[in-house]
Amino acid sequence: MKKLVDSRLKLLLEECKEKRVRCMFVIVGDNSRYQICNMYYILSNIHSKKSSVLWCYKKELGFSSHKKVRQKQRSKKAKQGKIDEQLEDPFELFVTNADIRYCYYKDSHSILGRTFGMCILQDFEAITPNILCRTIETVSGGGVICITLQTMSSLRNLYETVMDFHGKLKCNEDLFSGSIISRFIPRFILSLSSCNNCVVVDDELNVLPISSHILDMKASKKKETDSVDQGTEGANSTLSPVFVNIKTPEHLQLEENVKDTEIGKIISNCVTFDQAQTVLRMADIIIQKNMNAIVSLTAGRGRGKSAALGLSLACAVSQGFSNIFITAPSAENVLTVFEFIEIGLRSLGYLEHKHFELIRSKTIDSRVGGDFSHSVSRLIRVNIFRDHRQTIQYIKPEDFQLVSQAEIVVMDEAAAIPLPIVKKFLGNHLFIFSSTINGYEGTGRALSLKLINDLKKKSLNNGGGILAGSGKGIQSSFSGSTFSELTLDEPIRYGRNDPIESWLHTLLCLDATNPPPLFVGDEIPRDIGSSNSLSKTLAPPSLCTLYHVDRDALFSYHSASEKFLHNLMSLFISSHYKNTPNDLMLLSDAPTHRIFVLLPPFDPNTRVIPPILVAIQVAVEGSITSEHIKASLSRGLRPSGDLIPWTLCNHLARDDFGRLTGLRVVRIATHPSAQRMGYGTYAIKQLISKLETLHESKEQPSFDPTQHIQMGDLPKSQVKIRKEIIPSVASVSGSSDLRSEKLERAKDIPPLLEPVEDLQYILKDSERIDYIGTAFGITSELLKFWSKLGFLPVYIRQNVSEVTGEHSAILLKSIGECWLSCFVQDFSFRTIQYVSSPQFRHMPVTLALTLATSYKSFISKQGSGSSETSSTSQGSVQMKPSLTESNIHCFLTDNDCLRLSRYARQMADYSSISDLVPVISQLYFENRLSNISISFLQSAVLLGLGSQRKSIDELASELSTPSTQLLALFNKAIYKINSHVHSLYLAVNSREGLGDEEAPHNEGSQKASEAVSPISKVNDQGTDLSMAVGSADGNRSPGSKRGFELNGNKNKKMRKQGSGSLN
Repeated sequence: MKKLVDSRLKLLLEECKEKRVRCMFVIVGDNSRYQICNMYYILSNIHSKKSSVLWCYKKELGFSSHKKVRQKQRSKKAKQGKIDEQLEDPFELFVTNADIRYCYYKDSHSILGRTFGMCILQDFEAITPNILCRTIETVSGGGVICITLQTMSSLRNLYETVMDFHGKLKCNEDLFSGSIISRFIPRFILSLSSCNNCVVVDDELNVLPISSHILDMKASKKKETDSVDQGTEGANSTLSPVFVNIKTPEHLQLEENVKDTEIGKIISNCVTFDQAQTVLRMADIIIQKNMNAIVSLTAGRGRGKSAALGLSLACAVSQGFSNIFITAPSAENVLTVFEFIEIGLRSLGYLEHKHFELIRSKTIDSRVGGDFSHSVSRLIRVNIFRDHRQTIQYIKPEDFQLVSQAEIVVMDEAAAIPLPIVKKFLGNHLFIFSSTINGYEGTGRALSLKLINDLKKKSLNNGGGILAGSGKGIQSSFSGSTFSELTLDEPIRYGRNDPIESWLHTLLCLDATNPPPLFVGDEIPRDIGSSNSLSKTLAPPSLCTLYHVDRDALFSYHSASEKFLHNLMSLFISSHYKNTPNDLMLLSDAPTHRIFVLLPPFDPNTRVIPPILVAIQVAVEGSITSEHIKASLSRGLRPSGDLIPWTLCNHLARDDFGRLTGLRVVRIATHPSAQRMGYGTYAIKQLISKLETLHESKEQPSFDPTQHIQMGDLPKSQVKIRKEIIPSVASVSGSSDLRSEKLERAKDIPPLLEPVEDLQYILKDSERIDYIGTAFGITSELLKFWSKLGFLPVYIRQNVSEVTGEHSAILLKSIGECWLSCFVQDFSFRTIQYVSSPQFRHMPVTLALTLATSYKSFISKQGSGSSETSSTSQGSVQMKPSLTESNIHCFLTDNDCLRLSRYARQMADYSSISDLVPVISQLYFENRLSNISISFLQSAVLLGLGSQRKSIDELASELSTPSTQLLALFNKAIYKINSHVHSLYLAVNSREGLGDEEAPHNEGSQKASEAVSPISKVNDQGTDLSMAVGSADGNRSPGSKRGFELNGNKNKKMRKQGSGSLN
């Protein structure tokens, strides 16, 4: 039975085509798939062409994507009399004839850079903010996004939907029990009513009241558009039909100026003035043929980055470049790049098969539903042979070693590639990388905060400066290289002011990349330096107040809370290298997460939103039984959440550590205008002070760090998420609630801010916070910041992060009694061994020294503290024994002591003791050399040479100090260490009957030192005692006594009887 479709739906699709914007339909009902095919046919009729379709789902598609399987199923149903096989099924025709790309949600990263005319999202419970960004941004202007929902009597049922993402938010019952409260989904539903191009309908295309704005839609008159370049329409016949735009007068003038050149033929394929300027700028860099140039191209989604890269590479071919490599996370990401390489070559007069050939690879693609797969052909190489042999080919990111002979290397979607791999593509070639840095592609901010900023700093340090470049971008010069930063702002995939883009950016705070300026009034003061409002905003930290943010109010979709939320997220996004939209869902729904902000003095009676100086996100962790930890680790399981307890229980082999309750600082961000002014330090101190106050009122823990506690408690069950079972009906057409309900935000919104002083507890009243910790990619600046606050390192990951190339570290500060001494000591001893491994050789020596001496710093601070803390530190685990006269032979032989003495007296060069430096370094940093103190720089040289095995030239470059000066400092350090070793050696010799004149010492003649050399002692039978000296690698067993006591009293007698010198 046919039903008349609301004409306003078709009118919306027509206006979207006219304005080149997108629209979104949320279809409620189990029969929504049949309305999808109707949408597709309406869309195809409006655009007069078939639209490509992206269909994303979780696991089960609900039907087979294989044609033969569908035919068998249809025949089977026909035999059973369920359907009439003679009647055509519209959905079957849609699936058969449409160009559909099926994609699992888990594989949504593979569609980056692709463009579709229609996107279908099913399995709403599996959708995450990351998936929304990846999929919606692939739809071109005039396209449609369809989100299908199951049958329900009210949209409020979505509030109780158990999202798959909530499974990662489980925690212990001791910390939280009950259902996880979803704040993201209500905000998502309420935001649909604010988007004019979003319509919520049932499975019969009846418009629901939440989309009442469409009821007033009327046909608008077609506006007169700007003049279209009719003269180039025929020339642009090769242009992809997706990228069709109206050219502005500035764009037409630019084309007119360069129409008689090769670059003019390429620019004629650009669809916006912004893109034309970018291609012209990159072409200028390519023509200069600077093999050390680096070009950064950043933009939002759908701005034509890939197309600009392809056209620029076509220009590079015309300039004679032979070896060009393209890399991206997957070959599918560079389809647009290769498409526009072909378009550019054809515009320059190149003919396929005569002047160039296209090489494609056939791979098995499992993107289809069901148990079937099919081969897909992808363009991965272009061979050009008109003038000479030229090649453009795709390589995987892990094959970076292949670019050693490249002339140009292009990296598309660089934000989705780990930063260490991106840096490995830098070399003696022109390097162009493009990326989207909105923050939802994982490492987008890492690319911006780490790589681009490093390139800018190098330019400033080398005196090149930052110069304004032509077009939209900046240019820097350093070390014979040029760094150019280009940006694209005007959208190409869809028109300007796209309502769906605005809705998505507002919902997920994607546009909150730069924090708002610090001011109190409604307008920014002209003279900021002398503004009273700014001086009030930047008040001394002691006048500022730390507040707890109520998340129910923050995500209530109130206008004031929305502004506060965007300000909060802008701080997090601008200050951290890894941000994804999923962080917003974690912030809103995680039951153990809390938010604190430091605000300047403000009047609560005004309607002005106070600026945020510092934002802190914390998570309560721990309260895990030892039995549960043992059971999980024995099976190789590590549940999500509780980062610090699980890591330290495994690393320290302390199952009882997990029963402590801790507060982890997930993220802390300070406003860029208020950094290095003490606000972040003050905020953390206020939080610690509140935790100590709450801790004093609770029962003291019975945690003993010096012994392992065996707990017999049974593991407690994890929190159970309540699932609402929604009654299933055939259709929602008979549901009056769905058609009549009006969704509005809650009226009883709690206060947004609560002073920390008034806070009674963090998570629940019965909690007891035993420590506060943090985990981050360790750098010297961050370690210095947290160390000043009393945090101590207890763990460092041996492998570097794939995102930033940094080692992740965990720092703790105990609340109440001090029990961290044994953990810090264990960390220091481990670090001394770690830094000698290849994974830590790249670590800056100053950072490695700070980590290796963390326990020594802790002891010195405790010694100056109260007697209570000092006594606590003395109860730590047993230290390694100091170097004494009884064990010196376990580390140094007679000959080692002689060589050390000769170097200390500057009678030998460094190479004579290079094998002893690792032994000396380990003895010193393990605190085995009592009463020996050397300067920080001397310690850095000793650690760098002895433990990290760096060369003196590497240390000189790293410490910005001449190598001769470092060797002089090193010699002074060895002189002090040798004084202690010499005294122990004298004590050993006096005990064994040797005189002082036979021992090597710092003062005296060379004759005296040579007289005691053990290799000059020969027994009566002429046997050489050099075998008793042993090797100098420091790996002697305690029983060998480094050769001294190898033969007991016989050695003593031989030493007395030996005569002569083997000079």
